[in-house]
Amino acid sequence: MQDLLIKNGKVLLFKDNDINIEKKDILVENGKIVQIEGKIEEKRDIKVIDAIDHIVMPGLINTHAHIPMSIFRETTEGCKLYEWLNEKIWPREDKLTKEDVYFASMLSYYEMIATGTTTINDQYFMSEEIRRAAVDCKVRAVITRTIMDADGSFEKRVQEFKAFYNSRDKNNDLITYCVAPHSLYTCSNECLQVTADLAKEYHLPIHVHFLESIDEIQDIQKQHGKKAIKVLKEYFDGIHTILAHGVHLDNEDIEILKTMDCGIAHNPISNLRLGCTIADTTRYLQEGINVALGTDGQGSGSNLDMFEAMRIACLIQGGIHENEERLNAKDALRMATINGAKLLGLEEKVGSIEVGKDADLILVNVEESLENITMLPNLNEIANLVYNTSGRNIETTIVKGEVLMENRHMKIGDVQEVIDKCKGIARRIAK
Repeated sequence: MQDLLIKNGKVLLFKDNDINIEKKDILVENGKIVQIEGKIEEKRDIKVIDAIDHIVMPGLINTHAHIPMSIFRETTEGCKLYEWLNEKIWPREDKLTKEDVYFASMLSYYEMIATGTTTINDQYFMSEEIRRAAVDCKVRAVITRTIMDADGSFEKRVQEFKAFYNSRDKNNDLITYCVAPHSLYTCSNECLQVTADLAKEYHLPIHVHFLESIDEIQDIQKQHGKKAIKVLKEYFDGIHTILAHGVHLDNEDIEILKTMDCGIAHNPISNLRLGCTIADTTRYLQEGINVALGTDGQGSGSNLDMFEAMRIACLIQGGIHENEERLNAKDALRMATINGAKLLGLEEKVGSIEVGKDADLILVNVEESLENITMLPNLNEIANLVYNTSGRNIETTIVKGEVLMENRHMKIGDVQEVIDKCKGIARRIAK
């Protein structure tokens, strides 16, 4: 790994509960940020990246995704959540091979690198292939093997998770793990207890779908004999828990969540596409609940562009908070960076640009040019990052000091081969 000096950039920094953009140089050695100063002298044998006309910001953190679902992009049109899962997704997933999952994961990793995401939290199966692709792409990922028993026994899935976790490379700190019961409506009481015990045994967080759709409210009550929040607290109280969605939370839910070690992975685009209504993230944040951002899988979330997720997350709050204080651009930036790091338990490593943290960095092109015409005049750089920037503005992506994409050129693997493979997979499983 070559040391880096990033010069002449405008650096996004978190300071005193605020966000500032300042002209700074950043020195990276052995994958870590070691110096942030107004001017740093160049050293011998160091790679210099000129970041003039760029904002340097922390790599974005996608806290809820289903990584191989790139091959299900735009299958959700006209479907409700349960209809989409039962009729479009689960029958096609039954046809997937390990090679399919590997190449579909590669396509997603390329997509996240190309759009500025450096960390992603997955929930899927055939996890060895997802991990193999993550290692090949040198990204940061939280990986698991989803556990459920709505379609039968869960013991086989538990054994698969244990084998997967125990086969991990303990020296690769880019790959971390969680325990993932799919949801409260697809897991029996016994299944939930087993996943809670696994999380405690291995000292791992829980990652679970929670109140994504209105149908879940009655389904969980019927299956478990009590309200969803009571089920959640019974099994996962005392375990750090990543709640995917959290759309349908009432007053009691919020008060109980405030007593738990948990946070919400908000997926605004997927929620809108599937007609799940709008999560009141403004209130959640005001109540002190950590809210981060996710894209969900591309089947329902369309893409892995976290800039689009930030923009939509801000805009939709205006739909439920008329003439009231609500989530703003700075909140969205925190949700996509430091809040995400905290939700995944990675805040000591990533999520902000600080000396001592890993160099997970992205360079956003803000040059005054025709390509950036929607930003001009750039009167508010922070607001422009959220409302007028897309993943296509990312020119360089760095994970732990490793340059994965530079000047829109992918430096790992063969992108075209992966695209061609995934086109063939999508055609085959659609039959």
